[in-house]
Amino acid sequence: MRPVIRIVPNRNAGGSPEPLPRRVTDPDDRAPLVLDRSCPVPTCHALAVPGRPEQASVLRARIAAVLPPATSDVAQYLVSELFNNAITHSRSGDEGGEVTVTLHRLPDRVQVKVIDQGPRRDDSAGPHMRPLDLEREGGLGLRLVHAQAARWGTFHDRNRTTVWFELDRPRTRI
Repeated sequence: MRPVIRIVPNRNAGGSPEPLPRRVTDPDDRAPLVLDRSCPVPTCHALAVPGRPEQASVLRARIAAVLPPATSDVAQYLVSELFNNAITHSRSGDEGGEVTVTLHRLPDRVQVKVIDQGPRRDDSAGPHMRPLDLEREGGLGLRLVHAQAARWGTFHDRNRTTVWFELDRPRTRI
C-alpha cells in the first residue's frame, strides 16, 4: 500500500474548500520535505514542550527568535492554532503528554511541523477541516492554516500525527 499524503494548496480565489477525506493510516506515511540541493545545510530547529496551554507562548517566542518578522508573525499564529488543536484532540493534551514542533528554514520557504502523540481513541478521525459553522465555537484552526499557508498537509506515523505547513519567504528586491 502506498502512503497517502494529502497536500492542500492555498486557495486565494474565494470559495469554500472541501473537507479533507478521512484517511487510512499507513505506518510508512511521511510528509514531504523536499530539500533544495543548492542549499548545503538547511537550518532546522526543534522543540518538544509539555501539552499544556501555557506552552503556546514558549513556541511563539522560539519562532520569533529564529524567523524574520515578515514570516514570523504568520508562523507564530499558525503554530499556536495547531498546538491548541494537538492538545485539545490528541493524547498530547493528557497528563504527561507533549507536542514537538520542528521548523526547517530553507532558501525559499519555511516548513513547520506540529507533531502530537496521536488520537485519544483508535477510531477517531485525523485532523480535517470541519464544515464551516459560525454558530459553533472552534473548528477554524485548519481553515486558518489553509488560508495563510502556501502548502499544508497531514500524515500519521504509528502513534503520532503531524500537521505541517509551508510559508514562502518574501522575495527581496534588488
